[in-house]
Amino acid sequence: MTTRTGTKVTGLALAAMAVAGILAAGCEQSVTTYGDPQFRPKLFQNLPDEFCQPDGQRLDPKTNEMYVAFPNFTVPRHPGVLGKITTDNRLVKVCDMPKHPETGVAGPMGLDIGPDGNLYVADNQYFANKDHKSRVIRVVMEDGKAVRTEVAAEGFKLANAVMFKGNDMYVTDTFFDRKDRPGTSGVYRIGLDEMKKGTVRLLTKDQYEKDPHCIASWQTIPHPHRKGELSGADGMTFDADGNCYVGDFGDGVMRKITFNADGAVKSCDVFVKNFGRMTCCDGIFYDKIRNCIYVADSERNAIQVVWLPDGQLTTLWENGDTNGADGLLDQPCEPNMRGDELILSNFDMPFPGLRNTKFDRPYTMSVIDVSKLQRPAKP
Repeated sequence: MTTRTGTKVTGLALAAMAVAGILAAGCEQSVTTYGDPQFRPKLFQNLPDEFCQPDGQRLDPKTNEMYVAFPNFTVPRHPGVLGKITTDNRLVKVCDMPKHPETGVAGPMGLDIGPDGNLYVADNQYFANKDHKSRVIRVVMEDGKAVRTEVAAEGFKLANAVMFKGNDMYVTDTFFDRKDRPGTSGVYRIGLDEMKKGTVRLLTKDQYEKDPHCIASWQTIPHPHRKGELSGADGMTFDADGNCYVGDFGDGVMRKITFNADGAVKSCDVFVKNFGRMTCCDGIFYDKIRNCIYVADSERNAIQVVWLPDGQLTTLWENGDTNGADGLLDQPCEPNMRGDELILSNFDMPFPGLRNTKFDRPYTMSVIDVSKLQRPAKP
């Protein structure tokens, strides 16, 4: 599939766009920024210690409240928790996430609301134990409150994004750790009816592609300045036509998965590959109003925009290394939408090759008003 790329950020008057030094509040260094000033991120949440590391988000369309996962990897004394941001932007605790019986930790990341009204949360155990300990946890909800947790599926290496399409749950696994195919990762699909019968156990020990739940897999090829970065399938979203898009953390490649009428995978092809502009696809989110996908480019402290259906790529905002005190991006990992608000989790957990160099206070979430965002002219 041909991928088209653009050089403009938006269709607005960006000829005047300039690289500027902005002094971040509470931060002494000048922070270089790139983007139309009207899309400059603002501070959405200044988070308390218990919620020090935001990750996955999902808006409840019935209540307009937003669930947020906090794995808190950077401050282990604070356990992984699930929170909720109310319509008046108050952050409240939903529940502690269950600790794995072997590792003693919980790592909630991607999450979604299932057709049964319960929350399904990826529990990333990879940082504690790489031997297929990651899971998907079902948080049973009654009258808006968490009443218990259950293991819905297990056997993942690094369970990451979770999203439902109909009665099927899709989960990205960022590492398969295959010695014969380094950098292999993929996507699993598990039916709600199967999970209702009990915990679904995936095939492990290099049998990933033999598992009927594994619908797609591929290899990450790291770009030159991030040698050895093999992190694969990470963010995931679906467009209005039901096509699935998955981004690689390690190389910034976005793939498009299409389906036949019976649900079988029809194709899995590279949709966007542009090392000059997008080098990391962390969380991604489809905006049905503007028919585009927002990408949290964690490496560059940037939010990229992929325009459908042709894959034209533009940059909404990018900034230098900052502590995020004034709302600037501090290793964004997950975009989500509430009306015209693009709400962003700042993961702030440095990895080799990322612009973010240290984990520091404050702990934040950012927001960008995209009400004036327009499709750019084709190059």
